Amino acid sequence: MRTANLVTSITENEMWKQEIKDLESENIHFKIILANLLANNIYKDQIERSEYFQNMFLKMDEQLNLLRHEVREQLHLLQNPGQSSIQQLKNIRDYQRRLEVKMIILREKFGKVAGDFNNFLIDNTG
Repeated sequence: MRTANLVTSITENEMWKQEIKDLESENIHFKIILANLLANNIYKDQIERSEYFQNMFLKMDEQLNLLRHEVREQLHLLQNPGQSSIQQLKNIRDYQRRLEVKMIILREKFGKVAGDFNNFLIDNTG
C-alpha cells in the first residue's frame, strides 16, 4: 500500500470514527425523545410503534458498536503496517473497501430510521 493510499485510508477511518460517534449521539437523543414522549403521552395506538422504534434504536446501537470496533481495528492496522507482506496489505485494502460499504449501508439504515421516527414525532406531538 503506497504512502498516499495509506494516509488517505487513515484519514477516511478517522472520519468514520467521528461519524459513528455522531450517529451514536443522535441515536441516544432519539431514545431520550421516545422515553419522554412515552412518559408524557401514553396512547394505546402509540405503544406498538414506540416499541418498534425502541427496538430499532437498540439494533442501531449494536450495529454502531460493531462497526466502531471494526473501524478501530482497521485503523490500528493502517497506522502500524510494519513489515506487512504484499498479501497482508492487499487484505487491509480489501477490508477498507468492505468497511466503506458497511458505512454506506449504516448511513442509509440510520437515515431511514431517523426519517421514520421524525414522521412519528410529527404525527404524535402535534
